[in-house]
Amino acid sequence: MIQPDLGEGVLDRAGSMLDDVVAYLDSVDARDLDTTFPVLTFDPVAASSYLPTPVEFEGTGASTGALPAPGADELPWAPATDLARLVREGAYTAQEVAALYARRISAWQPEINAFIDVALDKAAEPRTGALAGVPIGLSDMIDVAGLPTTAGSAILGDRIADTDAECWSTLSGAGAVLAGKLNVQEFAAGTTGENARYGWTRNPWDLTRMAGGACGGAGAAVAAGLVSAALGPDPGGSIRVPAALCGVVALKPTYGAISRRGVLPLTWTLDSLGVMGQRVRGAAGIADHLLSPTTPWGKRGSCESAALAGARAPALDLTFGIPTSWLDMGLDPEVRDAFERALEHLKDLGAKVREVDVPYAGDILRMHRAVAFSEASASHEPFLLHQGDEFGANIRDREEAGRAMLAGEYLKASRIRAVLCRKFSEVWRDVDLIVTPTVPVPAAPIGTSSVTTSSRGAEPTHTVYTRYLAPLSSLGLPALSVPCGATAGGLPIGMQIAGPPHAETTLFYAAGAYEATTDWHTRHPVLPTR
Repeated sequence: MIQPDLGEGVLDRAGSMLDDVVAYLDSVDARDLDTTFPVLTFDPVAASSYLPTPVEFEGTGASTGALPAPGADELPWAPATDLARLVREGAYTAQEVAALYARRISAWQPEINAFIDVALDKAAEPRTGALAGVPIGLSDMIDVAGLPTTAGSAILGDRIADTDAECWSTLSGAGAVLAGKLNVQEFAAGTTGENARYGWTRNPWDLTRMAGGACGGAGAAVAAGLVSAALGPDPGGSIRVPAALCGVVALKPTYGAISRRGVLPLTWTLDSLGVMGQRVRGAAGIADHLLSPTTPWGKRGSCESAALAGARAPALDLTFGIPTSWLDMGLDPEVRDAFERALEHLKDLGAKVREVDVPYAGDILRMHRAVAFSEASASHEPFLLHQGDEFGANIRDREEAGRAMLAGEYLKASRIRAVLCRKFSEVWRDVDLIVTPTVPVPAAPIGTSSVTTSSRGAEPTHTVYTRYLAPLSSLGLPALSVPCGATAGGLPIGMQIAGPPHAETTLFYAAGAYEATTDWHTRHPVLPTR
């Protein structure tokens, strides 16, 4: 291709314009932009140019009958809204609930290292409201006024939040109690749960294995019954990985559907604030308070109502798509067996299951990394410039990779993202939801850097863990992980159900039906004896 002769005048003027731009950018201290999002944003509906018709449910509406008061041993496994009703009705006081959970935290914390800071001892006042007395754990990326928010990093070891994050303001306003700040991989950049400053989070089912990450503290705390629910960011699987490996429920909502104000960013256009809970209805009850009521399906109470409707439905009248090209990338044999049994169970419930053709997960993953590395390095530029040697080795490699990327490469990846969104949206014309294993392998031993699936050689652990998760974050789609099995050694296995933008109610409907007719949610880890 012959390049046009621009002439010295054009080049000189272009150079002068660039000099002005560079001089201006250099004059702005990046530290002054620490909490400012770029104007550039991402809308999965606009990117895909397609918004399907919402699914209607029969018989929705939360139960209002009196609940029997469970014993103290059963209370930690009650869905959040049930726990709140027991407090409101006087079966337990908020102080009694807090004391129970505080005792469990005291017993489990030395074993699993789920918390960075425990706060339940500060919760002494009576509670009212829809979430009265419900203990909530927050990944240490989420601000609570007067408490540290370290993002699991030595760089922010002295940072004290001035105000509450919008998510916590909403939940505390409904009566929820802060159980504490949960261990998180540094700046939520990773999927294994390792942390150089605070130590590994260990899986409550097997203390030699990972809880997963980056929000491993959330997964371990919910699974061990130390909190009723937990929140954490999910830019590529950070909340869904630990949910699957620890055997609990987690929702990554549609991009932008839950406010991230007051949540420290890793990436601007991939981050979503995820919800983890006991049981499908427990996660749904928390999500109802956080999902924006202005979304196309927005209506408070609709997620829990959908979960209840699914549990009571005579038949699951939905079509599930199986992206076989994704599964062909490799699955652990025990995960494959559990997933195939789950598919047969969905069919027994009346659902239709069919193969679907979607963009190759490997291509989406590469695009995801281009966006994630670029945005993370830009988000953390003040730290890289002034405190770069304080980063842990895991995140520093990612940040430097992002700094090496050119603006044109980032913008090209963003354009590819829109193309993939449009291609992926075509699947919703034929199916209501897609379903995959959440993670292709069970929890690996702590320190494992690579794993091998049934049909592939050894691959980096973080690559395998996010194989089915990061693509949905890239496309901004909602996804829910629900327990669907266990290995011969008792390690949990999760199933991921994903849908079109703003289809959270459909996810909870399907998951509610599956959970109500299986017993995986009744399994709980037992505190090891020494």
